[in-house]
Amino acid sequence: MVSRGNALGTFVPQAENVPLHVCDEQAPLKEALVELAGHPVLVAGPDSGDAVVELADRHGIRTLRTSTTDVQVRHRDGEPITPGRDADTLVAGREWLVTVVALAVELKSGAFARRSERGVRALLERLRTVRLVRADEVEVVVSGVLTAPPPTTRALPLPDPDHPTVVVWRGEEGWDELQACTSALAQLLDRPALQDALELILVKLERHFGAHDPEHIDDRTLAMALDTTEAKVAEIRRNLTGDVHDTVRLLRPALCCLLGPAWDEDAARALGRAAGEDELVRIVDGHAAALPVPAADLVALARSCTTPAELRDELGLDFRRFNEALATLGPGYAPYSHPDLHEQTFGDFVRTHAGTLVDRLRERHTEAAREGGDLSVYAAARRLHDLLPDPAWLPRFVTPPEEEMRVRVQDWLRAHGADDDLDRPTELPPVDLLRERNTAALDSLVPALSPLVSAWCRRHGAAVPHGWLGAPLLEARTFLDGSGLGDLLELTEERLLDTVRSAVGWPTGMPLTADAGLLGLTPADLAPRPGPAPGTAGSRAAGPATITIGEKEIAVGRDHFSAIADLASRTVDEAFLAQSGKVRLDPVAPATGSGRGGGSGTSRVVVARLHQVSEDQRSAIGLVGEVAARAWLQRHYTEVRWRSGYAAVINGDREASDGLGYDFEVVLRSTTTRLYEVKALSERAGERVEFELGPSEVEAARSHARGGRYRILLVTSALDPEHRQVFDLPNPFSAAGRERFRIVGKGLRYQCRPQPNSLRP
Repeated sequence: MVSRGNALGTFVPQAENVPLHVCDEQAPLKEALVELAGHPVLVAGPDSGDAVVELADRHGIRTLRTSTTDVQVRHRDGEPITPGRDADTLVAGREWLVTVVALAVELKSGAFARRSERGVRALLERLRTVRLVRADEVEVVVSGVLTAPPPTTRALPLPDPDHPTVVVWRGEEGWDELQACTSALAQLLDRPALQDALELILVKLERHFGAHDPEHIDDRTLAMALDTTEAKVAEIRRNLTGDVHDTVRLLRPALCCLLGPAWDEDAARALGRAAGEDELVRIVDGHAAALPVPAADLVALARSCTTPAELRDELGLDFRRFNEALATLGPGYAPYSHPDLHEQTFGDFVRTHAGTLVDRLRERHTEAAREGGDLSVYAAARRLHDLLPDPAWLPRFVTPPEEEMRVRVQDWLRAHGADDDLDRPTELPPVDLLRERNTAALDSLVPALSPLVSAWCRRHGAAVPHGWLGAPLLEARTFLDGSGLGDLLELTEERLLDTVRSAVGWPTGMPLTADAGLLGLTPADLAPRPGPAPGTAGSRAAGPATITIGEKEIAVGRDHFSAIADLASRTVDEAFLAQSGKVRLDPVAPATGSGRGGGSGTSRVVVARLHQVSEDQRSAIGLVGEVAARAWLQRHYTEVRWRSGYAAVINGDREASDGLGYDFEVVLRSTTTRLYEVKALSERAGERVEFELGPSEVEAARSHARGGRYRILLVTSALDPEHRQVFDLPNPFSAAGRERFRIVGKGLRYQCRPQPNSLRP
């Protein structure tokens, strides 16, 4: 794992008895060597090593040439990483990368670089053999000394005559990973000067495609990425790869699929020897009996296609058999698969049958609910998160057939102990009706319990549980929805009281009842008392500022946060929780003129227009938005952690803070977390909406710009339950968010154009 040094360093005498490491040939670890205490490094060109060593000897300086240094790359657990055929090739599923590298060699190597058609073809063939090994972290052992790679290094090359390998770490699969590999790849191809140009090309392509990993890149897009004309790209691509060479590469998998057992090494070599199209036609015509079209037509069709998949579709070849053929062809070819399309198709099927699936699960767990059993399995399963496409479908189908999806879903139901009938209606009450009845009962019970708890604790000198000092209704609703119990039974007061005790807490020794008489409380005990009461405004004088949530007006201010949260939770209904959050963001043109965007007559929603409301009102709107967002996230994800400053005030969570730069952590099934920053607007979603990011939010968004970990959850009409909507937006700094947001005004205020994809799952 080495790279070519191409700069002659300045010779500086070193301390006595300290060896001078001379990077005289390929030296990718010169940065790592610098990190080793007492090991100075001199970087020399590949032809300068002898001269440098001789000069050092004359001055009595001991040298150690890195070309003879034993260097080993291994996983963090100590397992060595060695080149081999087991790793996937770098170009697997990315045949366009070969074209990109070929164009970069031709256009970005410099005016004085020597390039021959044979040399470039040899380079491209070597590129097709490069393997890729992904690691979480790596360590490097140089001459027996353990060191970590420099922080800026994310990939290292492992040279090998048959399986040259790139080891990459701290990267997400896709564009980020490819960009991290450019230095190591350039070294393996013996073109270190190519790195910067290749990385820039990949950055431009990422901006064009976003998170999508393309199957093919057309000449127009390549011309954009390489700062040249489309005609120039077409001309160079033909000259570099050769028309016959390209045609043969497309024909190989098609013929392998068509010939079946008749395809062998002799047939493969015969294709490779074709010197021109006429000869290629004669070779293909030798298999005329197995061809669906005449040989000349097949060759012409291959010449007109750009990818093996395109030729497959033109010939109508079976997807599974074609992939089997690709798998037999070895390096340079990889079976096609469409995981995104499978996920979308299967997701649509699951959503179509979601009500039935939940009903089958409810039937399985209703008896356990009656008996007070554990419902955690139901609560997790009802989200259907573990109901995923079968990976075995990928090499077999472009999209999974309905019958396959039905079998997959039925297997899933049986694995959960449920009936697998997808057509039978349930005899249970509708789940939405049960949820509404149970939450309505809870909405009546908790406010009635608050004065009883306070009065009983005063009478008996007991401490009021902390949960009753915050937003008890919010926490009780959250617990009930998360437990799944409200989906299965119409709850009695006894079961609701048990839910409240579990969610909020209950005073020690206090009977579990809402009957004042059974609690031994008199009217005098229950008479209002001066000072703050649990779940109401505090002792400070209430200001004139209020907001209206639904149809109820409520005072604002920090002392009223608990009451606002409880009221907001009562307005979160099933219609809002059923929204998918999916959104289509239209491209937004750069701001012009004053930067305010939107001409006359343009509908806009501007959160920045908050000089019209007080700071207390603004905070209250934000709290309502977070309460709604919390309920929505908990309906869609198993584990949701409220981390904003509101959680610190209402729940007394000392780890929560607005300084984190996000409001919620969501634990995904892969054990990773997603970070959500909530932005709440009191207005409806118009053609454009605006929101602000504070300094901590900008820092968090920038630090998670790669990938989709950081998200914006936009809640519009936050105070109007009838029109309240939720939009799951990408990070404005991410590839998916670029060109979908623009900064307006002087601050970090963002504008976008959200269009709901679907309001229901």
